[in-house]
Amino acid sequence: MTLWGAKYNPNKDSFMSIADTTFLRGFWCIIVVLVHVPDAYQNRIQDMLGSFAYIGVTFFFMTSAYGLKYSLEHKEGYMDYFWRRRLPPILIPALIANAIQVVAYGLNSEEVSVLSFININDWVKVLLLYYFVFWLIYGFLPKLMRGGGIWQDVVICLIVLGCSLVDYFTEFKITSRWIVEPLGFAYGIIAANYSSGIRNRIGKKWIEKSAVLMFLSGIIGIAYLKFKPVLFWGDYILKIFLGIAITSFVFVLISKFEVGNRVNEFLSKISYEVYLSHYAVFAILIAIDNYNMNSGQYVLVSICVTIIIAYMVFYINKLLSLLLRLDKFNIEDKKR
Repeated sequence: MTLWGAKYNPNKDSFMSIADTTFLRGFWCIIVVLVHVPDAYQNRIQDMLGSFAYIGVTFFFMTSAYGLKYSLEHKEGYMDYFWRRRLPPILIPALIANAIQVVAYGLNSEEVSVLSFININDWVKVLLLYYFVFWLIYGFLPKLMRGGGIWQDVVICLIVLGCSLVDYFTEFKITSRWIVEPLGFAYGIIAANYSSGIRNRIGKKWIEKSAVLMFLSGIIGIAYLKFKPVLFWGDYILKIFLGIAITSFVFVLISKFEVGNRVNEFLSKISYEVYLSHYAVFAILIAIDNYNMNSGQYVLVSICVTIIIAYMVFYINKLLSLLLRLDKFNIEDKKR
């Protein structure tokens, strides 16, 4: 469904365009849902597709960082109202989804408290952490080189890498259970700095580059499956390179295709809300179904109900934003 309407366009030359990122956000948000399907309802196809979900989470971090850096470079005074632009579209949907999740857990007789309403999703906390790092570096670190903050970007990338390494080697989990995925924030910063050069190089020898990256992704994927039990080099380094290889392959491949359709656009628009809502949907369906549905039925119903509830969260957030006049900041997070 996500590939419906895709057309080959030899004259297209793009990288991280709105159309391409919209297409990928719509695709990856469904894959992320699949990886979290409760064990009792899992199946081989869902498990296979869900195993790539970490690349989707990496992609979401990447586009978030890309959007921050792009906005910084193209919007005068962007940092002056940074938190007023960024916090509402992150926190309001998260709190609405929390309320739905509390009801869902209540249906399953799980323990909930007042704190459950304000204890936002761990992934959101990690995203806010790196937003804070971005704001801190660009708000307080003096520019050490002419030409636009290269040292700020180096520091941000080193902080992201440092957090990942601390998470891997110690019990102190800065980014919760996500160790590799938040590195996407560093990828996004790098991509924003070199987007023009990357765009120019992608179009040259497109077929050859696509074939090489596809082959490389396959080789690294096989190596990762074989050496995944090997500490650091297998479960960390190879996993990182596999994510980079597949992401690069996808971007190069679609650089010559006009991708996206109304389904993709809709899913992309509510992708953040899909992520926030799907845990609650799982809990609701388990309470209602009591494990009577088979795996295929459960997965299909879960995706459909998640999309419906995600749109409700999106719509409520939109109404609240209009009511609080937050729309005037022309927030572009979900376009990037």
